[in-house]
Order: sequence, then structure tokens, then C-alpha cells
Amino acid sequence: KQWYQRRVAITAGGRGETVTVRIPTYESGTALYWEFATQNYDIGFGASFEWEEEEGDNIGTPHDKTLEMTVRREPILPILRRSSHEKVITGSHAFPRCGTYLLMFDNSFSLLRSKTVYYRVFYTR
Repeated sequence: KQWYQRRVAITAGGRGETVTVRIPTYESGTALYWEFATQNYDIGFGASFEWEEEEGDNIGTPHDKTLEMTVRREPILPILRRSSHEKVITGSHAFPRCGTYLLMFDNSFSLLRSKTVYYRVFYTR
């Protein structure tokens, strides 16, 4: 297993904020696992996966082709409020391809309270 561990402080200012943690996949990995908890209050959480694809026209010879990289994004979990102050929230997702996971901690519904999120992310080989 490969581990990442960080503490993220999410501060509510005005309409609150969303913090996105970007976790890349690895060729030797097969799945991503996450767990997180907050102190005192709930927080919104969701996850997406993004990757790059080559796009180009198929007109002409291979020397004439124009290729561009396009970023695609696929939602895995919608952002919903989670009771992470009452229990540790866990989840996992099998790598669909090489790319980057986006773990989103959303405090936009809280106008007055800042949140501290403790999370750990790891992948399996």
C-alpha cells in the first residue's frame, strides 16, 4: 500500500469554500481508498475522476494530423453533506485508467463555521 496523509483546514468565508485535493493514479496501483473525519460539524464531500484524451482529425496522412489533449471529467460521487463529525467516512474506487482523482470537501453551505478535515488517502497495488 502507498499512503498519503494530510490535514486540511477549510475556512468558511462569506459563502464558504470548496477545497479540492488532487490525487494522481499510479501504474502499479489498482484502486484508491479514502477516509476522512471532521471536528464538531458535518461537511459536503464528493469525488470525480479526470484524464486526458488525444483528439484530432482523421483527415489526411499521419503527418498532417492535428492532435490536441482534451481533459475529461467523470463524477464518481455527488457532493452531499456527510456526518463526518459523528463517524469516519470511507470509500474506494477502482482505477478506470491513468488520471487524477479529485476529492472535494465542500463548506459552501456553512456561512459561519469553519471546518477542519482530517483525511487519509492510499492506493493498492
